[in-house]
Amino acid sequence: MRMHEDEDIKIAPSSFSEKAHMIDLGEEAARQFLEQKENGNIEKARVLGKAYADDILHIEKGPLRSSDKPRTQRELHHQIVLYSYIVNRVIAEHSPNSIVAQTCLNVFYTEIEAVSKELHKHISDMAAFSLYVLCERTPSRTDDQIGVIYARLCDFEGASAVIEEGNDFYRRVYDYCWDELIDINYIA
Repeated sequence: MRMHEDEDIKIAPSSFSEKAHMIDLGEEAARQFLEQKENGNIEKARVLGKAYADDILHIEKGPLRSSDKPRTQRELHHQIVLYSYIVNRVIAEHSPNSIVAQTCLNVFYTEIEAVSKELHKHISDMAAFSLYVLCERTPSRTDDQIGVIYARLCDFEGASAVIEEGNDFYRRVYDYCWDELIDINYIA
């Protein structure tokens, strides 16, 4: 019986240490947030998130402006989804840390939802968005596969012109979003 009591005593410290560890993680996150706020990165992330949202909200002025070719509603929808994917990817790959990245993304989605519920539905198309994420995680992938996904989503599977259009859109918008992030001049 005494051995069983000792086992109970051994269990308690690990649960307290887990709770202490969670508190430590919370304190560390708060410290990192304050550090990023003090160095100006949080405000820069908010500005960048709003700029990315404005690009969608003013669709004919920013990187989503249409070419000479008229777009169907389906193509426009999938360009918006692809733009949202690109924004997420650029932010994840090039932000100084996850706190800054999450701040930027929160502002991006909140701004769009506040101005246009319809547009927010477009950027929240998780089925289409997930195809781009799966492509990204495929070890043998190339960025040219983005166009293949884009063409399939636009109901033009295998159409080389639409595949190239998707690839061109991806490269152009990625470069645009990357330039905007560089211009924000985060503190490392």
